[in-house]
Amino acid sequence: MTGSQQADAVVRQARGARAAKRLLAALALVAAAGTILPAGLDAQQSGAAQSAVARPLLPPDLDSYIAKGMKLYDLPGLAIGVVFDGQLVYAKGFGLRSKTSGGTVDTHTLFQIGSTTKAFLATTLAIMVDRGKLNWNDRVVDLDPEFQLQDPWVTREFRVFDLLAQRSGLPSYANDTVGMLGADETAMIRSLRYVTPVTSFRAGFTYTNITHLEADRIVAKADGLPDWDTVLRKELFDPLGMKDSSNTAAAIEAAPNHAQGHFWTPSGTSPIPSTQLFPYNFGGAGDINSN
Repeated sequence: MTGSQQADAVVRQARGARAAKRLLAALALVAAAGTILPAGLDAQQSGAAQSAVARPLLPPDLDSYIAKGMKLYDLPGLAIGVVFDGQLVYAKGFGLRSKTSGGTVDTHTLFQIGSTTKAFLATTLAIMVDRGKLNWNDRVVDLDPEFQLQDPWVTREFRVFDLLAQRSGLPSYANDTVGMLGADETAMIRSLRYVTPVTSFRAGFTYTNITHLEADRIVAKADGLPDWDTVLRKELFDPLGMKDSSNTAAAIEAAPNHAQGHFWTPSGTSPIPSTQLFPYNFGGAGDINSN
């Protein structure tokens, strides 16, 4: 093989690796990952689009792989959307909406998408930064003087990006039980000042939700709106045509085509009722219903 042939081979290999990485990134096989289908596109039409656009990119045994995963984790139903290079290449529902009441899952079934909501919150923050209304490096106390953590230095140094970065030093799920007991957003945020850190600031990963409520407030204030849910609808839901998406337990329960929540244990899954206390009262940390 000549030097130029070897170089060509290396380029082709690199391109193939990049394509594979893009595909892996696109295979966000998450139940109800907020996929937006063009009007009239159902699972069968999506399959046809997949054949025409990118059939070679998808594993031929994808459906059976999903079915095996559902059986392994005793999942009654789920919906899958795959987007590749900006195109919806796969969309399909599997199983039942509920173990007790049945109903087939399709591409329009609403799910409680949980912490996938955090990506929407980050996007609204980024929109405000792009418009010059916020900076990622702004001090949180300059934007909300009521914000306080136990350590005065950390309180002063806490920046906008720290609200989402999960490096606060607080223990995992810090004071989530305060919200689950019925406390409002103000009380939840205020409660963080009494929490003893478990790591130094920005030294380790600990997953928190209430810091995202503070981000809610900052985004809403920057956009001149009363709350983050209003920002979400104005900046993302309405422009993207997400007319079926919502933010409350009452809204998902009222939707005819919605999936019931199920709680997983090693012995199987059990249906659970929707409750406004969690995750809906945690705003941008987890309050979206979508399909």
